[in-house]
Amino acid sequence: MDVQLISSMFEELPRQGPGSDEATAFALSFIPPHHKRGRILDVGCGSGMQTLTLARTCPDCRVTASDLHQPFLDDVNSRATKAGLSGRIETRQASMDALPFDDASFDMVWAEGSAFIIGIGPALKYW
Repeated sequence: MDVQLISSMFEELPRQGPGSDEATAFALSFIPPHHKRGRILDVGCGSGMQTLTLARTCPDCRVTASDLHQPFLDDVNSRATKAGLSGRIETRQASMDALPFDDASFDMVWAEGSAFIIGIGPALKYW
């Protein structure tokens, strides 16, 4: 499967899956405040709509946005800069089934609409 070709078809969309800023904020509202600090990994971030919401909603955190498709990460960087969040968001090109991070590198793993790509079982195993 040509992941780059498939991903390129979604480059112009503001989101690469279902959801909204409100849905992200609502999901985050179930996380206790003391868990909204530290480092968050956003797996399969796409163009980063939820990444920015995570950074805005969790002002005491740093977000690492990972995706396999570099043009999506370029969008994340551009949007973060425009939103004044570039100092708190970093991007990393990586496959969600081979993340290049040490165990316990993050306080929270966020995967909004991406776990289905590899399946829930493998996602929980890898992440």
